[in-house]
Amino acid sequence: MGDANSAAQAAFRSAMRRFTSTICLITTEHNGVRHGMAATAVQSVTADPPTILVCINQSASISKPLKDAGRFAVNMLHLSHAPLVPLFSGKLKGEERFHHGEWISLDGMPVLADAQAAFVCELQDAVNVATHDVVLGHVLEARFIESIAPLLYEDGKLVRSSAIIETAA
Repeated sequence: MGDANSAAQAAFRSAMRRFTSTICLITTEHNGVRHGMAATAVQSVTADPPTILVCINQSASISKPLKDAGRFAVNMLHLSHAPLVPLFSGKLKGEERFHHGEWISLDGMPVLADAQAAFVCELQDAVNVATHDVVLGHVLEARFIESIAPLLYEDGKLVRSSAIIETAA
């Protein structure tokens, strides 16, 4: 049974690499300390009320502080933010991560000043699914920059989007 399970997990991982996802930095501040991580498992749930879903590994350093703070931010990265990805993926720890990029406080949450889009959320629920929490956030505030050039992740690489068909304005 173990070999079949590990083969299924390997196939699952390989299949998931076919997804192209926007890279976001999930951030929070609790007791005066900022926490952050890179994530691709971020999704809109509903526009009324505005709700976002984020999947966070329970072993991630942000997991407990985010739940304790009851608030978090989702910072969608722009192409110019590519250097931040390894820093928020483990190369740096804790507050060191925030020494890179231009950070502001928006409703008490750390937000990239020039994020492609940023959402400040109030924690609605955190549902445990095996090793992860599926975190639902009620969006309190959303902001964005006009230029659309999100940083994407595909097959283990950072990539950019491009239009297939130009549409008339």
